[in-house]
Amino acid sequence: MSASDAASPDDSITPLTTDSTGTSEPSCAEEVTFDSAGTRCRGWWFEGTGVGAMVVMAHGLGGTVAGGLVDYAQALHHAGHSVLVFDYRHFGRSDGEPRQLLGIKRQQQDYTAAIDYARGRAPALPLVLWGTSFSSAHVITLAARRDDVAAVIAMNPMLDGRASSLLKLKQAGLGTFLHMTGVGLADLARGCVGREPRYLPLAGEPGTLAALSTPDALTGVLSFADDDFDNRIAPRALLGLGLYRPVSRARQVRCPVLLQLCLRDSVAPIAPGYRLAEALGSRATLKTYDTGHFEIYEGDWQTALADDQREFLAQALAPSPAPTSASTAPPNESPQHTPDKTDPPTAR
Repeated sequence: MSASDAASPDDSITPLTTDSTGTSEPSCAEEVTFDSAGTRCRGWWFEGTGVGAMVVMAHGLGGTVAGGLVDYAQALHHAGHSVLVFDYRHFGRSDGEPRQLLGIKRQQQDYTAAIDYARGRAPALPLVLWGTSFSSAHVITLAARRDDVAAVIAMNPMLDGRASSLLKLKQAGLGTFLHMTGVGLADLARGCVGREPRYLPLAGEPGTLAALSTPDALTGVLSFADDDFDNRIAPRALLGLGLYRPVSRARQVRCPVLLQLCLRDSVAPIAPGYRLAEALGSRATLKTYDTGHFEIYEGDWQTALADDQREFLAQALAPSPAPTSASTAPPNESPQHTPDKTDPPTAR
């Protein structure tokens, strides 16, 4: 049986039913659009006080703004920052056909277009790049290329595609891993001749053919997905992920970086986060949390991570004191590291 005939990926997609109240407009936000390479991207603009930062935020692999990002945007907005949070092309509210098609270069273009839009709204504010899961790879990559980034926040970050691919191989087994590769190659061939993707589930039960099939993946996505969430991904997009390794560009990042690692992350390996922190030295602030990849988008964990993000920006963007011989740190000083948070945060 050929890969293109195998297992009928579309038939195995798990429908999402959620308890969400939908995708109503968040408070204090303006719905906005901007152009990226001829396609309209949509998002929300939170106007700040004019004295904070300009934070640009995007979702992770297969996600949307409505799937857990609005609370983080509002938390930063309440701290005085202006925030643009947006959906990439092919996802969520943004345009782009076919749907659920991830492209690394396209998403980097979208992020750059979002920065340009936000610059037009708040040209005098320092630029902060905010990423979660797969979008953390983009913010590190862009920060390595640009000299106008004041700070970076990378939450449950995917920083090394090779490490993530090896973890997927270990979790799924060689047979399933090769099956997925074959389905991806068949879908790539479909794209080359202009055919629609033959989708795989984004999240599925363990043992199923899905991009995310860890024991907590489907229940985790269900816990915060909005009513319109599309639980599919074009498998051609998965083929190049193993070559995407932003951790290798760490020494080109010159701004402060907050790394928020989930110690029980089943999706994004945390070892690359520690390697990135070591390479960044004193530019890194490393925070660890005794929770999984998906629990941080709602509830007490969301509150705890958002509090740490506000504190980080308050420190990173504060005016630097005049250097003295006693206070000047050597360039290779170790990163700031908060001890592991081994208990869930207290409800607030």
